[in-house]
Amino acid sequence: MNKFFKLSLLTCCATIALSACSTVTNPEDSLVVATWNIEHLAEEYGQGCKARNKADYEKLKEYANNLKADVVALQEVESAKAVARIFPEDEWQIIISDRPDSQTYTCRESSLTSTQQKVAFAVRNSIKIDSVEQLKAIAVPRPGLRQGIKLTVQHADEKLHIVNLHLKSGCFVDDYLDSDRESCSVLSQQVNVLDDYLESQPLNQENWIVLGDFNHRLANPNNRFRKDLFHSPGLFADTSLPNKQLQNLTDGKTGCHPKYPAPIDHIFISSALSTQYNSESIKFHYFDNMNIDDMLSDHCALSARFSF
Repeated sequence: MNKFFKLSLLTCCATIALSACSTVTNPEDSLVVATWNIEHLAEEYGQGCKARNKADYEKLKEYANNLKADVVALQEVESAKAVARIFPEDEWQIIISDRPDSQTYTCRESSLTSTQQKVAFAVRNSIKIDSVEQLKAIAVPRPGLRQGIKLTVQHADEKLHIVNLHLKSGCFVDDYLDSDRESCSVLSQQVNVLDDYLESQPLNQENWIVLGDFNHRLANPNNRFRKDLFHSPGLFADTSLPNKQLQNLTDGKTGCHPKYPAPIDHIFISSALSTQYNSESIKFHYFDNMNIDDMLSDHCALSARFSF
């Protein structure tokens, strides 16, 4: 190959590469949002139902950094101080539920005393937070239930509403109305509150993300809770119509837990946000060691990317 041809070829390749780069979304306009039940994250070493040592906290911090997320919705954290051990305050803004401390209990396996289980957000300092709303109504059905948080942020000249939830555990059935479990009764009341709240929002006009630990297998199309959210007016009934205002990004996905593959952590988005969602980006972030006894927490983080 002569020198002139080599030079022409290199020039051509460089031109093509630059052209391709010009069509790629600016990384500054993308936003990665994650949810992670971090399992009883305590302020101090050796405390709570998931007692951890210094090495454990370092591994959690490294894992969190590898998420490459801009906004992380957290569940089961004791306090802002506990969150700051994993998401340093010189890099992150920390917002935590203002739920009053609930009664502690004795942990089954360790006989230690439990710590608080609150929801929280860790938000990169580069992201502007417009407002914080404590969703107390989701905890009304029974004392000690976890409140939600709604965060409104500004990014790339767009406003984004993000709701972080951790719903009642123990009702792992497809139709909560068919169960006489106390946990299903409580969950049914939370579903009603959540459905009313979301139906009152203009989801076809505004960017909304509803995410967290739902403690329910909502990727199953036959799940009644899912039908409640996807139909209106009110809860699902024979006269209901699909509202097409919510999309569950975990549809068709398998969770990371070796024993429980059906996901209970979910990310829902409003129809208005669907054009900004990068459809191949949704993923569970596996731990380096996925042996059940060695997992950093009993939930892997789940993230999705949006481009504005």
